[in-house]
Amino acid sequence: MRILIFSDIHGDTRALERIIATPADLYISAGDLSTFGRALERCGETLRPLGEKLWVIPGNHETAQENSDFCKKFGFVDFHRQVRTLEGKNGATSWAGLGYSNPTPFNTPGEMTEEEITEALKPFEGLSPLYLVVHFPPHDSQLDRVMLGRHAGSRTLRAWVERVQPAWLFCGHIHECAGKTDRIGETQGVSLGKQGYVMEL
Repeated sequence: MRILIFSDIHGDTRALERIIATPADLYISAGDLSTFGRALERCGETLRPLGEKLWVIPGNHETAQENSDFCKKFGFVDFHRQVRTLEGKNGATSWAGLGYSNPTPFNTPGEMTEEEITEALKPFEGLSPLYLVVHFPPHDSQLDRVMLGRHAGSRTLRAWVERVQPAWLFCGHIHECAGKTDRIGETQGVSLGKQGYVMEL
């Protein structure tokens, strides 16, 4: 199975056209198709041909309700706070989706406190092998560096990954890190961006 995972489109329909033109069995949008909810409809029209082959989580620029309504309107799968099973060459794999981000300076609509992130991650424990798709990155990694090398990721997510050790972690949110990878123990992390990442399962 070929899976294309991407993030942080922010209304760039040309980027979406490139993604659709890339053959895959499943596509996952890891948040921020829009900017403060704007251009979400336009993105939906571009992505409409994918139907249920597209799983979507909200970023910090969309609310869970906006994401749910968007998926219902265009026939996509609302993957926010969901667990789904995919069959790979070596058997079944668990895929978990969690949108939103840890707090930002920008007062965006899809933000969670670190305490809320703790609660949101609990249902994903005990799943193995786990492929975790979140909008926001773990703190103190190659996936969360912003200007001047400062780290802007979630400390809660970092601690959770260190303890639970999912097989893979896919994230976005920090545009400067798009395309970068990092390992946290046994977990392989990938920052997605508009270009996306293709995984062969």
